[in-house]
Amino acid sequence: MYDCWNKNLYGGFKGVERQLGIERKLTEVSGYEAVRLWWRYVDSFDLDALNTLLEYNKEDVLNLKKLKELLV
Repeated sequence: MYDCWNKNLYGGFKGVERQLGIERKLTEVSGYEAVRLWWRYVDSFDLDALNTLLEYNKEDVLNLKKLKELLV
C-alpha cells in the first residue's frame, strides 16, 4: 500500500491494477462477491462457487507479483 502511495497510486488493489493496466479475467468478481462465493460453498458445498473463488484468489496472487515488479 505504501509503495503504491509513494507512486501516487490510490483506490485499492483493483483500482491500482486498472491504473497500471494489469488485466483480470474475472472482472465481475468483487471482494464482496468473493465472500458470497465462499458462503455458497460453505452452506451448499457449491463446487462451482469454490472453483470461481480459487480462480479469483489465484488472480490476486499473480497480479500482486506483477504489481511488485512494476513498483520496483
